[in-house]
Amino acid sequence: MRDRPPADVLGTLLRHVRITTSTFGRIELGAPWGAKLGPRGTVSLHHLLEGEMWLELDGHDIHVGRRDLLILPHGTPYTLRHRPGAPVEDEARWRTPPVPGALSVRRRHGGDGARTVVLCAELGVEGAARAMLMRALPSVLRFPAGGSGEAMPGLDRLLDVLREEVREARSGAPLIAARLAELLLLRAVREELERPATAGSWRAALTDDRVARALDAIYGAPERPWSVVTLARTAGMSRTVFAQRFRDLVGESPFAHLTRWRMEVAKTTLRDHPGRTLGEIASSVGYADEFAFGTAFRRVVGIPPGAYRTAAERPEPPS
Repeated sequence: MRDRPPADVLGTLLRHVRITTSTFGRIELGAPWGAKLGPRGTVSLHHLLEGEMWLELDGHDIHVGRRDLLILPHGTPYTLRHRPGAPVEDEARWRTPPVPGALSVRRRHGGDGARTVVLCAELGVEGAARAMLMRALPSVLRFPAGGSGEAMPGLDRLLDVLREEVREARSGAPLIAARLAELLLLRAVREELERPATAGSWRAALTDDRVARALDAIYGAPERPWSVVTLARTAGMSRTVFAQRFRDLVGESPFAHLTRWRMEVAKTTLRDHPGRTLGEIASSVGYADEFAFGTAFRRVVGIPPGAYRTAAERPEPPS
């Protein structure tokens, strides 16, 4: 029998996310300066062009050198300073709303000391795979410049093009720079998730060829009537061995993971496709009828699918 091709679990998951750039800017700062950034629903990206700065996150100070790339995926509060312990201002006092379609530039914020120049982007990540991917990432991804090898293959080339677009400011530069920022995030996620992980963290299963086949099947075809037996067959294992191996690596049973994924796909469909009926959505995630789907959805999500759709359609109050 021919060897099966390796499962591309991450590739399958990335087809279930959408990445967009909500803001992008080139920020110039003069020491002394410090900014406290509050919680957000976006992924923050910072690329240091000139000078140096310090990131304070989760009680730790991290030095950021010239040309380093930082990605903060969880939207948790953090602080940037020209040096540890420097006074900070809340972002509402210094952050200027960007002009749509333009690179936002804030010149000489702070004092008259050493200059720091940072490219900053806020990236929106949506889709069924968002929660799973974000949970698998650490609180900060840092890709340092220099050294004997690139921190991420192709990183220097991407950053060179990004800097060129911002520097030259040619027609379409904001859009191209934003797309490059989105590509940087995708590459960073892949680089991080290909690193070794401890068992029970979901990431560990990505490098196990047999369990990865089952995950790829789940994520790629949630509408199929999967059972532990059919998933074990896909993985090329006995039912008992597969079930134990899956739980050891992923941290939950195959059926629990399948159900959770189906509900993530269903939530995305409820939000993004208001014209689809509950029966159609039920069928698209592997349920024979609307009642069975509604029962499972309420058990996992906490509210019925109709109520979830209504809440998703309700406009947010103005800030």
